[in-house]
Amino acid sequence: MLVALVLGLAVIPGSAAAQNSQNNTQTTELYKLQAAFHRYAAVHDPVLGDSSEVITQRIRDMLSLWTSNAVLSVQGFGTIDGYYIGNGDPDDPSSCPESSGVEGAYRGTLCTYFKYVAGSFQAPNKFIVLTPSYSTSFDISGDTATGYWECHYYDVSTTPWTAKAEIQTNTSFQRVKGHWLLSSIDATPAGIPIP
Repeated sequence: MLVALVLGLAVIPGSAAAQNSQNNTQTTELYKLQAAFHRYAAVHDPVLGDSSEVITQRIRDMLSLWTSNAVLSVQGFGTIDGYYIGNGDPDDPSSCPESSGVEGAYRGTLCTYFKYVAGSFQAPNKFIVLTPSYSTSFDISGDTATGYWECHYYDVSTTPWTAKAEIQTNTSFQRVKGHWLLSSIDATPAGIPIP
């Protein structure tokens, strides 16, 4: 009886360690996804600005981080407010139409948002985006997760850099074929409004 009790206790810490290791691995993957989001949202040539080809590739890279039926809800920014649903292709006007509809309603696809609305993807802008790690969190439950992070956009064409927007996001993730993808983001102002 004592041997069974000792063996039982010995198994519990191993199981907990395996679970913690799995959670650490998944959390690391979510941090990598978040880093990719911010890398694609930032200008790649802060001196000359990005060419239209580079911007289109950044949009494609950004869209690759989302599920096919993902939803971006933008609220509290005024004329761009609304829902952007589904991926789209920046070279296909039928799946990447210009933004339409009224504030707070359906406005187009994610492609619509990144190609026509998001300031960091507009050719004249030289924006970078930073996110404080101390305010980032993830909660994993099997093949789904939720998270929170902030995006701080700066115009690097000015000296000193000019703050352009502070956005807070409540995010949902889904693991698809072993890879984490964004399934929804609710974006609201965290400070100064988006340009």
